[in-house]
Order: sequence, then C-alpha cells, then structure tokens
Amino acid sequence: MKSRIPVVLLACGSFNPITNMHLRLFEVARDHLHQTGLYQVIGGIISPVNDNYRKKDLVSAHHRVAMARLALQTSDWVRVDPWESEQVQWMETVKVLRHHHSELLRSLPQTEGLDHGRAGSTARTG
Repeated sequence: MKSRIPVVLLACGSFNPITNMHLRLFEVARDHLHQTGLYQVIGGIISPVNDNYRKKDLVSAHHRVAMARLALQTSDWVRVDPWESEQVQWMETVKVLRHHHSELLRSLPQTEGLDHGRAGSTARTG
C-alpha cells in the first residue's frame, strides 16, 4: 500500500471569537482527506490575525489567542499558534502559510528523498 501524504491543516482568521464551527471545520477537512486514502492529517493550526487587521469590533489578539487555547484544551491534534497575531502588522495569508511551512520543515527529521515542496491546506475564516 502506498504511504499517505502528510498534511497539516491551517486556518487563518480573526476567530473573534472562536466557535464550535471553526473547530468542526478541522474535523470535516480531516475526515474528508482521510477518506480519499491519499492523505494523513498529522496536525492542525489555528492562526488568529494581528490586531491591525482592522476588522470592526476585533477583540485584542492576546484575548483571541487565549480563547482559542481554551477551546483547544481537549484537542490532541489542533493547536493555536500566536505567530501571526504577534507580528507588527497584518500579514497576507500566503506569508503566514510560508512561515508555517518553513517551521514544519525545520521540525521534520532530515530524510533523504523527502519532498519538502508540498504545502498543507489553508482556509481563511471570518
């Protein structure tokens, strides 16, 4: 049997506040990718936007990160990453994706012949 392609799901957005449907997004995406038989979801990342996103009534980033951490306390595969929220300015999604791709590659053991060019799926949520 051919090995499955490892995937990390990334959702960028305001998470103002994080909801059960944000968490459900990860479950549905993981289930679908697993059902294809081609992919193995190895993790999920929630990336709240920076305060300079300028969305009306946007709660402070440190509060949104804290709410996401609380919501994810029981998850063994999805985590919140504050990197995007800690930047000096709002970041385009592609820059956030590149950051996490680089971080994931850095965390992998260096294996000869491993295709490091593959990137995970992204979703921008409101």
